[in-house]
Amino acid sequence: MIPKFGLFTPYTLRFHSEYYNEDANAFLKRCMVMFENMTFVSRREQDNDFIEKTIRTQTNENIKGILEYFKPAEELVTADFISDISFTVKPESNMYYGPNHDTFVNFIKDFLTKKFGFDAHNIQNAKEYEMLDFYATALSADFNYLFQISKKNEEVSALYTELHKDAYFTTYNQNAIIPERVLQKICSLNYFDFAKLSWAEIIELKRSKFISDFRIKFSEWLNDYSTSQNIEEFEKRIDRYIKESNFDFLSRNKPNVKSEVASGILGNIPLPFSIPNPVAIYSSISQVKKEIKLKNEFGWLFFIQEAYEKSR
Repeated sequence: MIPKFGLFTPYTLRFHSEYYNEDANAFLKRCMVMFENMTFVSRREQDNDFIEKTIRTQTNENIKGILEYFKPAEELVTADFISDISFTVKPESNMYYGPNHDTFVNFIKDFLTKKFGFDAHNIQNAKEYEMLDFYATALSADFNYLFQISKKNEEVSALYTELHKDAYFTTYNQNAIIPERVLQKICSLNYFDFAKLSWAEIIELKRSKFISDFRIKFSEWLNDYSTSQNIEEFEKRIDRYIKESNFDFLSRNKPNVKSEVASGILGNIPLPFSIPNPVAIYSSISQVKKEIKLKNEFGWLFFIQEAYEKSR
């Protein structure tokens, strides 16, 4: 089953931006392509309009139309379930309060030392302590919300950042899949990035008749990646697959000049008594079948082409 909703929080956007030094809009745009809708958890009152504020940094046009694709998580799981997450410690997802607390905190200290340049293993002042406290508690809580809600509803996919994934792997020696980054890798092979498109172009793409074909193919690629977790090998396989698909499409649609000329001539021969020309009917039916077959096999490729054309 392909998840319909991509789940994130205000902290997800912050961690993404800080880790990749990239605007949060880039994250949201890629995810909008992957999922029918986005869903979010916002536990603090000051975060109530965080999505609109983020989008308005890039555009003030059609904000209402964009926000229609964002649904509060309370529409997918109960408000009581979300509230209980804050007060229930599950060892498999609560990195800070779980049994692997020390391992997780050491990971955070290593991250802060590398990211901000101070020795987080030897805190010297209140500001450094506040940073350690924030990242340790906020990252753990954020992961817990994403993990528990996506586990509760199979239509929801948690949108972890690289920081979530690294923390989870270090704490539990397990991997977390990051669909948004896998999508970026796939797009980079075609020399474009959904994040570079305008919000208006993203909304246009969401209405494409080929987007469902792309999501099905992307789900296959994501499963492929999850089995190996080797991003370099994955990139090579996807690059090879896309190139071969392009050539396969061209080869299978190479025009047969003789056949097309014959069909054109026979299909236009008038018959008496207004009898429909069977050759013309057959040609039309044959063309429809061909187009359906092409969409089923190459719809995902047509979608990539649509996106690429918008990025030029």
